[in-house]
Amino acid sequence: MNIFSEQAGSASALKILQITDMHLFEDPNSTLLGVNTEQSFLATLEKAKSESWPPDLIFFTGDISQDSTEAAYTRLIEHISPLNIPCYTLPGNHDIPQILSATLNKPPLFSQAFLHTENWLFAFLDSATPNEEGGTLKDHEVVALEKEIQQHPDKNVLICLHHQVIEVGSEWLDTMLTVNTSSLFDLMKNTPAIKGIIHGHAHQEFESIIGSIPIWGCPSTCFQFAPHSKEFALGNEAPGYRWLKLTDTGKIETAVVRLDEALTSLEKTATGY
Repeated sequence: MNIFSEQAGSASALKILQITDMHLFEDPNSTLLGVNTEQSFLATLEKAKSESWPPDLIFFTGDISQDSTEAAYTRLIEHISPLNIPCYTLPGNHDIPQILSATLNKPPLFSQAFLHTENWLFAFLDSATPNEEGGTLKDHEVVALEKEIQQHPDKNVLICLHHQVIEVGSEWLDTMLTVNTSSLFDLMKNTPAIKGIIHGHAHQEFESIIGSIPIWGCPSTCFQFAPHSKEFALGNEAPGYRWLKLTDTGKIETAVVRLDEALTSLEKTATGY
């Protein structure tokens, strides 16, 4: 059943897809860990069209390109433009923010700090750190977020970024989480309007909580990391995406949808990439 059909919930809910960690290349025939990332992304998009369509918005939460080339971003525009769905992007550690924002900033794709709807404020935080795999939360972004919330006190808030803000339980991966998060956590503690956080980077489904605020990680559209692994390890799960339904009153319903079959070409013995 299409989870975005009227029978599945309130027709007034805001319907969002989170798609992340596509790792697209300049050459669409390139592979990573045995996976043609272009094809796995397109397969995931087709799955979304069959089960979670149409969304009101699509959020691409980083590592859109593996090699951060203009050609990879331009092909994303070519794939997405015919859908006529507004899409919002933010950089991951494999993206170069300046190239991403310069290329992915024409309708229907946008690169910007905030998005307002009637009842929601979406914050797209840039956790990418030059020459680092881990993330850094810049103080000025949290200051800007606090100011934006103060200017729109009646809106619910969803925070979006690439890197996880708390440990996901994999020792090697948790060396690459977001640092300098204390100011964000203080803001969350004192701001009931913040209703959740979504992130990429973890290449796995993840759910936790900070205080009363839920945090959700999302599968990659290509390979997945094995949960709770001490060292780099690939998981058996199929690529996927996350859907979210956000009500006017601030409630969030969400779940992950995966392809029907796992990737058969995956180099399961890989020790890194």
